[in-house]
Amino acid sequence: MSLSKLRPLANLQRAGWLPGMQQQVRLQATAAATQEGVVNGAWENAKPFKDLPKIPMLDVMRKMDEMRKLGKPRYHKLFAEYMAEENITRFWFPGMGWQVFITEPEDVQTMFANDGKHPIEPGFDFFVQYRHYKKNLFPDSTGLLGSHGEEWYHARSMVQQDMMRPKSALYYVDDISEITNQFLDLMQKNRDVPDVIPFIYRWALESVGAIFLDSRIGCLNDQPAMEAQAMIECVDVCLGDPLIELSTKPPIWKIWKGADYKKFDAASERMFQITSGIIKKAQIKNKDKVYENKESMNVLAKLTEKCGPDSTIPQVMAMDALFAGIDTTGNTSAFILYLLGSNPEKQELVYKEIVEKLPPGKQLTASILNELKYPKAVVQETLRLLPVVGGFGRLTQTDMVLAGYQIPAGTKVSATIVEPMRSEKHFQNADKFIPERWIRGCPAAEAGKKSHPFACIPFSHGPRMCIGRRFAELEMHVLIIETLRRYKVKYEGPVVDLITPFINRPDGPIKVTFEPRN
Repeated sequence: MSLSKLRPLANLQRAGWLPGMQQQVRLQATAAATQEGVVNGAWENAKPFKDLPKIPMLDVMRKMDEMRKLGKPRYHKLFAEYMAEENITRFWFPGMGWQVFITEPEDVQTMFANDGKHPIEPGFDFFVQYRHYKKNLFPDSTGLLGSHGEEWYHARSMVQQDMMRPKSALYYVDDISEITNQFLDLMQKNRDVPDVIPFIYRWALESVGAIFLDSRIGCLNDQPAMEAQAMIECVDVCLGDPLIELSTKPPIWKIWKGADYKKFDAASERMFQITSGIIKKAQIKNKDKVYENKESMNVLAKLTEKCGPDSTIPQVMAMDALFAGIDTTGNTSAFILYLLGSNPEKQELVYKEIVEKLPPGKQLTASILNELKYPKAVVQETLRLLPVVGGFGRLTQTDMVLAGYQIPAGTKVSATIVEPMRSEKHFQNADKFIPERWIRGCPAAEAGKKSHPFACIPFSHGPRMCIGRRFAELEMHVLIIETLRRYKVKYEGPVVDLITPFINRPDGPIKVTFEPRN
């Protein structure tokens, strides 16, 4: 069967969300990947699916269970071992069928090239099923985490423009600066804490709350407000062990509501109640507020205007942002402090650029933020070395060829991205923290030009690219800038690596000291 004769389930659509040259290179590469499969008749020349190398099911399940019991689930290393000789493999999940794993950027590019207008992310299947089951909580929309196909596309189109424009994030520079300085004041009072991560989570939740709830929720008080503490506990459950069990096993919860389902359900309902209450208060507060133009409106105001004051879509979007933003932004920020504290010479380079643009007493603004290159490079390099997302999955909507094998439509494919981002094949001195590799014109960036455009895609690509990317980057850029203006960051503990309960996070505590500069 020729690829040229296939009828995709959805027309291919390319999304122009990556900035500048990086965007252009990826879009051109994606288009080329699609065309190559069609023109060259790759399907007829590929090996059949049945010849794909297989991971022994019992062996991998035993090893994964051992890792979980030890509290060190390093799944990225486990699958790297199985894929040491082959860059593609498959694994049979009981009750869920075959799952194909790929690791080469060329194959990741091909997978995205055949994404279609409505990409299906099978990793969110539980959220989709749960939110459709809980229609009392999600009557208008099941959100981006809880939908596939046309339903997902409709939800995305409602928020796409307001979420992905850089100006939407830059609106919050003052708020995130204020929150970050409150976090730094808190750390000054808690100098000897053994782990910065719980405090970073509080900073991340306060930041997400300011953006999507239009409210300060009290996470950074000396004693967090009751609602803030409850939200942290809910997120911990909803992205913790119960979710792992519910997401990786057959959906028997539809018949029998076990302990994991009950924990998840209770936490999810509690989170919805809290966010709904906070949003309603914010909407009432701003009910009669007159805005000069759309640029002067915050995210919640834009969503309320677009969806109507009685819609639950703002609450669902806030929940998605809280679920997606606390662990991911929080863990990446902890990794940033760890890497800066472990590499004082790099930290000093970042600091010099910051004080050049922001002398003492000068306030950070959107225009100054846009001029600073090093903080952005630090974030990109941190995401390369210690990515919080280990991969991206798709349910294929067309037949395609990956790593020389026929992959029929309807196959679950997961791209594992940790190993390519740490590989010498794609990055010179791949195990080193070198932010300059992401700054055009720096010598270290020259080697980076040889990298495949899909060798480092921590926010994914295409229509399902992380919709909160702009806000997450803003939070982390401001954290770096405001922290280094006030403190030298020091870390003298053991090497930190990744573990994967659900998303990647540090495999141990990160004890960071903040040494005042003056």
